[in-house]
Amino acid sequence: MTQAILSLRDLTIHFKTPDGIVKAVNGVSLDLREQEILGIVGESGSGKSQTWMAPMGLLADNASVSGQALFEGQDLLSLEPRALNRVRGTKISMVFQDPMTCLNPYLSISTQMMEGLRFHDRSISKTEAKKRCIAMLERVAIPDASRRFRQYPHELSGGMRQRLMIAMALLNDPKVLIADEPTTALDVTIQAQILDILRELQAERGMSIVLITHDLGVVAETCDRVAVMYGGRVQETAAAQALFENPQHPYTIALMQATPRVEADAETQRLAAIPGQPPNMRVPPPGCAFFPRCPLGAPDLCTAATPPLEERDQDHFCACYKADAPQLLKEA
Repeated sequence: MTQAILSLRDLTIHFKTPDGIVKAVNGVSLDLREQEILGIVGESGSGKSQTWMAPMGLLADNASVSGQALFEGQDLLSLEPRALNRVRGTKISMVFQDPMTCLNPYLSISTQMMEGLRFHDRSISKTEAKKRCIAMLERVAIPDASRRFRQYPHELSGGMRQRLMIAMALLNDPKVLIADEPTTALDVTIQAQILDILRELQAERGMSIVLITHDLGVVAETCDRVAVMYGGRVQETAAAQALFENPQHPYTIALMQATPRVEADAETQRLAAIPGQPPNMRVPPPGCAFFPRCPLGAPDLCTAATPPLEERDQDHFCACYKADAPQLLKEA
C-alpha cells in the first residue's frame, strides 16, 4: 500500500443558515495516496465537493470546520491565508465544474495564465512565462495554442475551456490535483478526451488526483480507488475493481443498479431508481443516514448509532451493520 500524500481526519463541516445548521460533512477520514486517482462518488448534497474544498480554504464564510487535512506534515485547516497561498496553486490545485464561472470574461487567456504563474514564481520572466503557458496549452491538446493564448474565454468551446482550466491548474506542477466534476457539461466524446488527458498527465508527473463525480462510468474507466459518500459520510471505500465486482454497502449497490447498462434489454429491464429522497442535512436521520431509503434497514439496529467504517476485505471498508447486505439484496 502506497503512502498517503493528503489525509483527512475526522473532517466536519457545518454551515450556519437562516433555516438552521446544515451538517454537510460529518467526520470524514480518508487518505489520498501517492500517484493514485481517487474517485469520490455520491448524489448531489452528499458532501463530495465540500469535503475537498475545505483543505483548499474555499468554503463559504458561513462554514465552520473541524478536524485535520494533513499535507507534508502541515494541517492545511490551521494555516493562515498567506501560508495556505504558498500551498494552494503550487502543491495542490483545483479544477472546477464550470470553467466560465472561474475564468474572467474581461481578461485574455494570456493575462489569466501568466498572472497565476508569476504570482507563485516571481523570478520567472515574461518571456519564459509565455513559453511555459503555450507549452501547457499544447500539452492539453488545445490546437493553435499560440493564437488561443491571445484570445478571450468566450472564444473557446466548452471542451477547450475545460482543458484551459486543467492547463492553468498544472502550470506550477502541483503534487495533488482536485478535479470537481470536470466533465459534467461536456458531450461524451469531449469527456473521453478530458479523462485521457488527466490520466496521461497523472502518469507523466506522478501526481495524485481526486476526481469528484456522480458518474460511475467515469470512475470505472479512470480511478484506482473509490470512496462512496452519502449523508456527509464515507459509506464505502475500496479499489475500483473490487468495488464494482463486490460492492458491500446497500447504497453503493443501489447506485450501480440505477446506472444504465449498454447490454441491458430496454424492452424487459427497467432502470432501477433509489426510492425516497436524500436526507435533509439540517435534520439528518439518527444512526445510518441511508436507513430511510434502505431495503434492509432494521429500525432498532440502524437508528441506534452511526455505523463505523470497518474493513470487510483487504483495503475494502464499509459502514453498514448488515455484513451480509450483498447476498440479502441478491435474494430479494
